[in-house]
Amino acid sequence: MSAADHTKLAKNLADARANHQQIDPAPYDAIASLDEAYQLQTVAIESYPSKRIGYKVGATNEGAQKLFGCDAPFYGPMFEQDCCEPGANLSLRSGVLGGEAEFSFLCGSDFPTDRDLSIDDLPDLIKSCHIAVEIVGRRTEGKGLPSLHCAVADFGANVAFIEGPAIENWRSIDLTQVKVTALTNGTETNSGTGAAVLGHPLNSLLWMHNSLRANGHGLKAGDRVSTGTCLGVIAAVAGNVEIEFSGCGKIGYQFS
Repeated sequence: MSAADHTKLAKNLADARANHQQIDPAPYDAIASLDEAYQLQTVAIESYPSKRIGYKVGATNEGAQKLFGCDAPFYGPMFEQDCCEPGANLSLRSGVLGGEAEFSFLCGSDFPTDRDLSIDDLPDLIKSCHIAVEIVGRRTEGKGLPSLHCAVADFGANVAFIEGPAIENWRSIDLTQVKVTALTNGTETNSGTGAAVLGHPLNSLLWMHNSLRANGHGLKAGDRVSTGTCLGVIAAVAGNVEIEFSGCGKIGYQFS
């Protein structure tokens, strides 16, 4: 695919995101490799009129990886324009697939790129840990999840981000054991734990940093990283969603 093709397809994705539209999936289903998908994502980010505030990590458990036909996570950007407050009333428009209950980390300093990091290095680099929701979806026409390459090019399937309150004393909490339960219109629909996120949400943060580092980049102070769903996708239906992270707080939103 030529550079001109990349620019055109990426701009179409950015325009579709900005205008809440869906576009023909055929050119994106033909993306030949994961590297090419990330190249399109980079151009799409440059074409989207909002500041990037961090990253989302997707496919952080075996079930999601099977659905996408991959054996590792992928990432995408999150934007200032698409950040919402807890309790937000969101539009149930075409392409929105649902919500994912996640832990997010706010980086307190630049992550070093001149050496390998371990999970034990991370707490000192983190300003705060939050309960959060990522709204996921697709800008290409179709039902269900897009193909892996299409999802990566399409902003990593990110639609919006809802950040809840910081978790007090999170460093003393075993995040793997936090039970996460989602209720849609009062009925439990999903449940899981922090262990669903690559065994520990900090593993997802470390993976995100290493992925950027491999390309000569790194996480910066002020970046947010939403680490992946604890309980699958909470289907997008009209009404209220409330998510409880046991011992860490609650967060909700609604679709209309």
